[in-house]
Amino acid sequence: MLDFQNNTLNIDDLPRFEKVEGIAVDSKYLKVLRILYLFWFLVFIGAWLTVFLTASPIKELFFVLLGILVILFALIITEIEKGFSRRKFGIREKDILFQRGFFVYKETLVPYKRIQHIELRQSLLLKAFKLYSLKIYTAGSSSGDLSIKGLDQINADKIKAQILKVADIDED
Repeated sequence: MLDFQNNTLNIDDLPRFEKVEGIAVDSKYLKVLRILYLFWFLVFIGAWLTVFLTASPIKELFFVLLGILVILFALIITEIEKGFSRRKFGIREKDILFQRGFFVYKETLVPYKRIQHIELRQSLLLKAFKLYSLKIYTAGSSSGDLSIKGLDQINADKIKAQILKVADIDED
């Protein structure tokens, strides 16, 4: 029989996680986010108006649902506007991290030794603003473990080069 041990660690003995002063994503990305959510807001409003004008449902229900939609989009806009200043990335010796969020703050840390693939993307809207999205993949994830959107070309290339150097992965 194996001698299995799983001792409890004292939280005071654990190493401290250093606070990283992150680098903010490009401020032009805020414009991209505003355009995207304005587009989706108009699509939803158009869909609701189409349903209302063609199906002629109960007016009270329509206005209640429209009110819920407006409140939902107001919360999303608040998240974007207030949370944008917290959208930062940090590069350290052994890992890369990304922080974001206002209502729900999220900090993702990916060790270089776990990285298997990186991808630099530029959608049509990002291309119009000369911005990039960096996606980092680790083992067992098909959608990517970390996605940093809103990088200018210089920062995107620097981060990619650092990851390729430290993580020892092949470039596509």
